[in-house]
Amino acid sequence: MEEARTTEKRIIVPKWVQIAAIPALLVVAWLFMGAIGEAIFIFLAAALIALVLNPLVRGLERARVPRALGVFVVYVAFVAALVGAGLLVIPPMIHQLRSLLNEIPSMVNGAQSSIERLQTVADRFGVRVDVAAKVDELARSLAAHIPSVSRGLVAIGVSFVRLVTITIIIVVVSIYMLLQARRISRYVIDHFPTGERDDGAQYVRVAQGAVVNYVKAQILLSVALGASVGAAMWFLSAIHLFPSGGKYAVFFGAWTGVMEAIPYLGPVLAAVPPTFVALIHSPLSAMWVVITFILIQQIEGHVLVPVIMGSRFRVNPLIVIFAILAGGEIRGVAGMFLAIPLIPLARETIVFFRARVGLEGWRREPAQAGGAGAGTPPA
Repeated sequence: MEEARTTEKRIIVPKWVQIAAIPALLVVAWLFMGAIGEAIFIFLAAALIALVLNPLVRGLERARVPRALGVFVVYVAFVAALVGAGLLVIPPMIHQLRSLLNEIPSMVNGAQSSIERLQTVADRFGVRVDVAAKVDELARSLAAHIPSVSRGLVAIGVSFVRLVTITIIIVVVSIYMLLQARRISRYVIDHFPTGERDDGAQYVRVAQGAVVNYVKAQILLSVALGASVGAAMWFLSAIHLFPSGGKYAVFFGAWTGVMEAIPYLGPVLAAVPPTFVALIHSPLSAMWVVITFILIQQIEGHVLVPVIMGSRFRVNPLIVIFAILAGGEIRGVAGMFLAIPLIPLARETIVFFRARVGLEGWRREPAQAGGAGAGTPPA
């Protein structure tokens, strides 16, 4: 009986709303996001943080810790974990990245044997190109741009005024959301569109579970993939298949961990820097790097993702790519990463409301019995 009540269509969207109101609302929402995209970004980021941390605060509440004190304890632990992870990974990653950028021109100039092999291959297939001249041109171009790139990295590391300001606002808003979590949940439950408090309470649980479970699974997956790639690059260096693999293993692993947060596109982007560096050494090194990434991604796709993610987070790749591009249009790189945890939330929201919302039909209703043609016998 309860299942029949839950799947019953409670909200019927009239035809005029389908034709006019919904498209108009979508256009207005898009313009609205473009006009105040930063405010929307701040509140969405704060809401995601609050959703992730709220179960921990509730756990402390069950242990008879006052909510305000629980929010303080959880947030201090959260910030300490972020700072600790940052201090552990970011300084060596930046050091290795700057070292790599500075050494690329000399690596390109020193790759004479690879250049000769590439020239032989080009001549064999009748490709009229002077590989040595092209590589020399690339090396000069890189040498000209490396100082500006290095200065840009230093500037990124020093000039954090705007980023720090936005981060502080996000932290403050998320703290308020955590403190007001009960009131916000009660408001959603009391004013749920279906008019059923049970529906509102169920949706709050579904929404929070979608975000929390996805973030936990994605962090675990990113750490596992980043550590695997870093260890694999170090191993290739130890057996002399990729000489620079060990030297830049931390950067390659951290880059892979970050890229892994981007579904479908991330694994491809993760392989680009190590493959490029390996190709400078030799095509054989690049081949071993590509093979290693293929093996790691096969393990990821057939073992790690089914175990860690399961099937509940599977979304059509086109929807994922559209969401990432839309997030990039609204808020740049930060918007792209923010759009990713919103995808499972949107999916669960659609699934939840699909059983509770119906559209008014467009086909004519069949003639009722007893109407004008009721007595006409069938042909």
